[in-house]
Amino acid sequence: MTKAQKDQYWLDCIQKCRVSGLSDYAWCHQNGISTSSFYYNIKRLRRKASAVPASVPKVVAKQEVVPVHYNELSETKIVTPNNPPDSIAIRLEFHGIVMAISHGADAAMIRATLSALQQLC
Repeated sequence: MTKAQKDQYWLDCIQKCRVSGLSDYAWCHQNGISTSSFYYNIKRLRRKASAVPASVPKVVAKQEVVPVHYNELSETKIVTPNNPPDSIAIRLEFHGIVMAISHGADAAMIRATLSALQQLC
């Protein structure tokens, strides 16, 4: 039996034991496996797994859900060279519907839009 086959054998045994609903002792006794071998291989496989570096996932833009309190919107528009009035400040997507609010959007229009959306919910 190769090392990989041995690892797979013990991994299968551990998984079968843990989903059986039996205690480790009862499962090992039922399957003719000594508990010392069982626990040794759990420890060995855990040590081996911790030595393998985890793959690093690609960084994806984090999306957060934040409450929008539209009654608190002021009438002030902030326009700077970095935020031209027609650039998108907020983009909302829900069930295939997209709503984009530009930096230069009128507060009354935002309030009316959010109020209309609230009526749909």
